[in-house]
Amino acid sequence: MIASVLVGLMVSKALATPAPSSEAYNSAANVIPEQYTYRILQTRDHSTKSFTQGLALYQGDLIESSGLYGRSFVSRYHPTHSKPVQKKRLNRRLFAEGVALFNDTLYLLTWKRGVVLQLNPNTLEPRGQLSYQGEGWGLARYEQQLLMSDGSNQLSLRSPQDFSIERQLSVSKMGQPLHKLNDLTVIPASPNSPARIWANVWHHSSLYAIDPNTGTVEAQLDLSALANKHSRGHPDNVLNGIVWDQARQGLWVTGKRWPKRYLIELIAPHSPSPEEH
Repeated sequence: MIASVLVGLMVSKALATPAPSSEAYNSAANVIPEQYTYRILQTRDHSTKSFTQGLALYQGDLIESSGLYGRSFVSRYHPTHSKPVQKKRLNRRLFAEGVALFNDTLYLLTWKRGVVLQLNPNTLEPRGQLSYQGEGWGLARYEQQLLMSDGSNQLSLRSPQDFSIERQLSVSKMGQPLHKLNDLTVIPASPNSPARIWANVWHHSSLYAIDPNTGTVEAQLDLSALANKHSRGHPDNVLNGIVWDQARQGLWVTGKRWPKRYLIELIAPHSPSPEEH
């Protein structure tokens, strides 16, 4: 009994995020996010029946998860097409959430079921499932781990083998917790920028760039012009669904029931204009 308690305490200590020092807190609070802009590279039709929860890429194709009980599904699209080449409906008791590719397996979160489905990316057929506690919101690959949001300001880095938590990251903007983190993607390091996690926040029309080591929001991108165009007066037709396309050097973005999806170029402050490239 005593040994079990000691093991439990050791595991809890290993998973806990260390409390930030006052120096680290003040440093994070002093970071004013850079304001990115964007340029639309491609515009594609998007089904207004898709209650988009997440995007992933597989062999150049887009994988999209769509939520709601009784209507959840996952689809595969050629980026230049608006109609899916494959579509798989989920059990009516499951509410699909974020989706990510790790090696040759798709991982698909569910909202409150505590289950992540493992799918064959070629057929979208199930291969297995793993369990977790709490709600599932967004999912992305980060190096050799899966990065998950749960609607709070916490991100968990999980093992692809058993989905156990290996590290947690508290996200803050100018010293304040950034709650309702939703869909996620990771943009790798480039000569002009470090690797960053990009996240959307539920019912926000901006994307936020997060330092994967500190959890500090270092940049943001205002997409309200796109979100306002496609909300059509419905409060749930929000920005959701982001994935970085390394081959096309752009970010795919869309929203719940939006009629369009976009590939955009991210433009950092003080970057040369396209005419100067």
